[in-house]
Amino acid sequence: MTLDLQRAAARRMRRLLFAAGGVIVVLAVAVIALAANHGGSPSASPGPSSSAAPSSSASASPLPTQSSDGGYVAPKKWAVLPAGRGKKDGLPVQFGHTPEGAAAAAVASVRYGWSWDPDAAATAAAVYAVPSEATSVQQEARQSTTSSRLSAGVPGTGSLPSGAHMNVFVIGVQYTASSADSVTVSVLARVVYTPGSGTAEKTQLLATTNTYVWTAGDWHSKTGAPQTSPDPSDLGTDGFNTAGWSAIQEGDTR
Repeated sequence: MTLDLQRAAARRMRRLLFAAGGVIVVLAVAVIALAANHGGSPSASPGPSSSAAPSSSASASPLPTQSSDGGYVAPKKWAVLPAGRGKKDGLPVQFGHTPEGAAAAAVASVRYGWSWDPDAAATAAAVYAVPSEATSVQQEARQSTTSSRLSAGVPGTGSLPSGAHMNVFVIGVQYTASSADSVTVSVLARVVYTPGSGTAEKTQLLATTNTYVWTAGDWHSKTGAPQTSPDPSDLGTDGFNTAGWSAIQEGDTR
């Protein structure tokens, strides 16, 4: 059944393009609604279950995950990302005209746009998409969030059932600048979710890749052809380093 759901999620991913920072919604194991980068193909693998209840804040720091032999593997690389110097619709913007600024915008688009709240998804879609696509992606964001909630056994609109939640922890990043105004960014997130009703939490790792362009004085995600993402291996494992991920160090003003 899981395989069938994953196949269905892949089909939805190909046709449900929208931005939460210029992102797409994917149904990972048909239980969570995620907004991955617009035109980027998320890669997913089952993650270890979390034994502790996650924070309700999507910006909270996740606990490191141990490798299969019980030992924690420290990250080999760290990315120092700037904090946004301004706000738009309550979300951080103005990260600076550098590759690190583009990576920070991509991290923000995942952190604030992957949500079961259609208003939050639509707001992030407009903020982080290129301005010319902002209006169209807002509608797609709402529609895709509804579809994701329904697929998870959660009502498509209105309040979530008691205990239902999805929390997103961005744990890794990779980025390559092709020019001063174009940067390809991969973001790795750990997603902890449950549809409620006493259902145990599960954890999913998702990686997404997209191109961010400097336009209108800031970094925005632009629709493009799907891009392959690095393997989604959790923080604290050998795979995290092997796949080339950098752990994230951010400004303390976030």
